[in-house]
Amino acid sequence: MKLKLDLANPFWWLWASTLAFIVAAVLGWTPGYYLVILISALQVILFLMRERSVIAFPTQIRIVYFTWTLTGLWVAVRLPFYLLLLLGTLMVVFFGRCSISLLLKVMPWNRGRVARLV
Repeated sequence: MKLKLDLANPFWWLWASTLAFIVAAVLGWTPGYYLVILISALQVILFLMRERSVIAFPTQIRIVYFTWTLTGLWVAVRLPFYLLLLLGTLMVVFFGRCSISLLLKVMPWNRGRVARLV
């Protein structure tokens, strides 16, 4: 897999900051969980404004990701869920690959649509 850092893209920086806070949270800094949730909610709002649609593919990705981050509010499952988020966010930040997008592409409501991450 080829390294793909998109430093000129402001949305890449949102993912990179999310990654930094996930790492901090997993290492024990509890406020990191809330900052991840906050950044993810911000991305949902930004993409709803940008795409003007809940069913737009980039918006769907952010909604699923945000929903996943909310599991951080449930302490009993916080760490396993955030370890998975850590892995997925590493893939987005460093390789431009998103497991959520791969899953969403095969959903019935997305068949035949052009899918793009950003």
